[in-house]
Amino acid sequence: MHYKDELTGLLKESFKEAFPALVNEYGDENITVISIDADNTTGFGDAYSFTLFVNTEENQDRRIKADEDDPDPWYYRFTEYEMYIVPGPDNFDKVLSFLNESYASNIGMDEVYECIADAVEQLRAEKFFDSVFPHDILIAINGSEVFGADELTKLIVRMNGEELSKDYVENADSFI
Repeated sequence: MHYKDELTGLLKESFKEAFPALVNEYGDENITVISIDADNTTGFGDAYSFTLFVNTEENQDRRIKADEDDPDPWYYRFTEYEMYIVPGPDNFDKVLSFLNESYASNIGMDEVYECIADAVEQLRAEKFFDSVFPHDILIAINGSEVFGADELTKLIVRMNGEELSKDYVENADSFI
């Protein structure tokens, strides 16, 4: 099995555990966006980490009300650092071991994000999200340090489809 296929499979397993846990944690609010951040801060392939960001309608409304200037609702909808932050989720141990300890440790961040997109795309095809969430949610990636705006929006559309990604794509200038 090619290392990208293995990484994609491990990511799918992690998402299948992590996303229902997010519903348990934030289920009393209306989850609208989950964004995934992968990071290799050292650049040497031995210190990968994952962070999940969760936004809800209620969180977005609170942030907008707290902004005394002219708040942009799209900024508060899609900017990861305005969301709830779930650092180092436990569900990614196998992914981290694979990235940090295997021959795949030299995989580029762009390839990691491509595998994330592949995993989300496969889970959408399997109707996994329909079984976990009561309505459609956008899955995003916090990849602006790796991709330009056009590449990033293409990945978002690939993971979510055109209809679900419409607000993200049309308002990307507000937050990318």
